[in-house]
Amino acid sequence: MKAHLAEALHPSRDPADPADPPARNRRPCLPASVSRAASALPGVLMLLIVIGLNAHLQPDFFSADSLSSNLQNAAPVILICMAQAVVVLAGELDLSVGAGISLVNCALAGLPVLTGWDTGATCLVALAAALAAGVCNGVLVGYLRQSALIATFATSAIWFGVALLLMPQPGGTVPEVLGDWFAMRVGPVPLAAVPVVAAVALWAVLQRHRFGRRLIATGSSTEAVFKSGIDTRRIKLLAYVLAWLFVFGAALCISAETASGDARLGLPYTLNSVAAVVIGGISLAGGRGSMIGAISGALVLVLIGNVVYFAGIPSNYQELFKGAVIVVALGFTFIGARRSA
Repeated sequence: MKAHLAEALHPSRDPADPADPPARNRRPCLPASVSRAASALPGVLMLLIVIGLNAHLQPDFFSADSLSSNLQNAAPVILICMAQAVVVLAGELDLSVGAGISLVNCALAGLPVLTGWDTGATCLVALAAALAAGVCNGVLVGYLRQSALIATFATSAIWFGVALLLMPQPGGTVPEVLGDWFAMRVGPVPLAAVPVVAAVALWAVLQRHRFGRRLIATGSSTEAVFKSGIDTRRIKLLAYVLAWLFVFGAALCISAETASGDARLGLPYTLNSVAAVVIGGISLAGGRGSMIGAISGALVLVLIGNVVYFAGIPSNYQELFKGAVIVVALGFTFIGARRSA
């Protein structure tokens, strides 16, 4: 853990720097970036296995139509899992992301009817609501030092309640332009993949920035980072805001796909996001793991549904398969943690 913290807070020094201790007095260790990538290996291996099963059961799995359909289904799951991964890497948890999807979905479907706003204004208000929810969670956890488990469980009830106020019964209509956008393709690539690509690109930039390094370091040891003079409260606040930007992207995709509002639509995504984080090898203690692992975990959860369907297994067993995969992933995580120790 100290190696991860040092790598995150300080750039690597020149090997010839006299400030470095002699090589014989140093412990050999992998760079933090290599260690993070290695933690995603179990999730990537599971993804390859699930892809192999899909290819065996579904002969046209690699066809353009099939890949496009799977990408559309996976886009919101990937985004919500990335949101959870950002918070977990910072050493916290967010149990309100599912209710956040419901909140944004009901805002997109209900506000045009209630206010007469156009698509642009509706999307901006929904985005502002998502970011405000992220700020609220960040203040509660970062500045007020409340337990993330309790605080986000409480805010989850609030966001769900607001969604119910906007949409007491399932219905409403999401702006048609969003549905048209979601169904469009550029060759075999659906435009639904654009938010995912944007989120991955944003994270790729941030993790090389000072903020990204400090976020990982805060997850590794909040106390040590605080003593080094860094405001860990602000880091956690920004982590929640970034996560809820991804939540908005996920809700946008889901709303465009369903074309209607439902206050209960996003609730199952909370536990799925935590499951994907675990499958991807990200430590729930924070500071260890990579976004590659979270994305792999999200794809595993999506493709397991295909395996269940094409194998002719009753859908009631889908959750059983998910649970078994999570247990296997926990085993890999435990082994990895013991080896690191």
